[in-house]
Amino acid sequence: QALAKPLPAIVIAEMMGVPRADRHLFERWSEALVGGTDIFNPGMIRGSAEANMEMRDYLSRLTVAKRRSPGQDLISQLIAAEEAGDKLTLDELHSNCILLLAAGHETTTRLIGNCLYLLLQHPAQMALARSSEAALTNALEESLRFEPPVLCTVRLVKEPISLHGLKIEPGHVLLLSIAGANRDPKVNVDPDRFDISREKIVHVSFGYGIHLCLGMSLARLEAKIAFTKLFERYPALRFAEGGPNWGETPMFRGLKTLVVAPTRSQGIAA
Repeated sequence: QALAKPLPAIVIAEMMGVPRADRHLFERWSEALVGGTDIFNPGMIRGSAEANMEMRDYLSRLTVAKRRSPGQDLISQLIAAEEAGDKLTLDELHSNCILLLAAGHETTTRLIGNCLYLLLQHPAQMALARSSEAALTNALEESLRFEPPVLCTVRLVKEPISLHGLKIEPGHVLLLSIAGANRDPKVNVDPDRFDISREKIVHVSFGYGIHLCLGMSLARLEAKIAFTKLFERYPALRFAEGGPNWGETPMFRGLKTLVVAPTRSQGIAA
């Protein structure tokens, strides 16, 4: 609640041009949308559908306001693209806004929380991550590999595939494990070991090919700045009482809460 959840929401909402007073709405809606992946929980699916409709209604009103008075934000730029011709329909504009707002918030929240949790579990790795910018960058990449915010993704088969003797026909839906791919021993040596000193960290946590995550550079930058400031402010961190509380959404890996006890550096006020 203090860092990992509000920071990405603030950044993506500001980039999109969502008024400051409405940002809390998108935090709630994003969480509900992600909960819709729990296909065995009708209540979560219903909540996700309701959040989607509420977001579309809100974005419809926001689009009208920005069409009248455009700014330098991304929604204004998308409106300009829609008005320029056959680039985005209004429905596609709203869908892309929902995707960017939800994906730009939920995944980066989990990246920050998961990485801090892993570093707290491995004090030597924490010390190494604090030692240099390059080490911190590696820590984030290894965290993405080891505890990816998105565990799996869905793809629709377009043409016949034969895989290990199994015939997969067009129209079939495949659930692809990102977490499993990240721990392929043919790609990463000793994949079940968290090691930020790996010389080459390979993962598909941001997708691959035409499905590569549009916001991956932003997510990396947000996390890097968050940890840089966290390390500057607190020379020592440890788990507080209660331990981590993991979320239960099937396709996502992240913490509901992670309470830490810091030791402030000399001269920094509360």
